[in-house]
Amino acid sequence: MTTYRSSMDLYGALPAAGREEAIEEPAVPGDPSGREAMRRGLALVRAYTRGDAAAVAAALDGADRAATRQLPFVTGDILRLVVGIVMSGPRTLTPADVVSTADTIAAAGPPHHELAVSQAVRAWADGGDADLRAWWPDGAAAAHGAAVLAAALAVRAWGRGPFLGLLETFDEVVDACD
Repeated sequence: MTTYRSSMDLYGALPAAGREEAIEEPAVPGDPSGREAMRRGLALVRAYTRGDAAAVAAALDGADRAATRQLPFVTGDILRLVVGIVMSGPRTLTPADVVSTADTIAAAGPPHHELAVSQAVRAWADGGDADLRAWWPDGAAAAHGAAVLAAALAVRAWGRGPFLGLLETFDEVVDACD
């Protein structure tokens, strides 16, 4: 997945006018840590999509420090892609749909992130970007939150199977970067 500058911030929200945030550079496909971060980010989103707690833990287990720092950017890229596609189509989702699905999906994550992720998704659904940032104060929480929100939006909009197929295609693209 190629990184890019987006009008949406790390959390999948439009940035406030005039606010600049200092953030690390996103994952770079040619960089080994960037490829590892991409693989792990895709695995994390896939694990949440399937509701597989063991796979959520495995997606992050043993990641090197550089990949861990880049993980929120990868899950943020996936979230931005999903938000962009969902928002470009007919508006058939309600915030309640997304929140309900996210609550179910978040249960597959570590207990210390589950409540924060669920609350962050509620803030996102309410348009409360400031609240969203408060719920995702660090990189690990942001990675989990973006993964859950991307999975919840995609599952509600397209269904689990089609989204898993899209993630499989992304895996093939990352493998082609080797």
